[in-house]
Amino acid sequence: MEQRKLTRLNDLFEKAVADKANVIERRELKVLYQEYIDDGREIVLPAQVAIYHQHATAS
Repeated sequence: MEQRKLTRLNDLFEKAVADKANVIERRELKVLYQEYIDDGREIVLPAQVAIYHQHATAS
């Protein structure tokens, strides 16, 4: 995640904790936080589908 976004995330978080963030800022915080959480994660959907398929056929 870019440093600019991390700084904005931190600023919005501090505002939210102080209960001074408006609705738009809280929404932006939610989006940035989700991006922070997802940063660096690999999407492994094909493996998840394969695992689901194995469980479904094992019954």
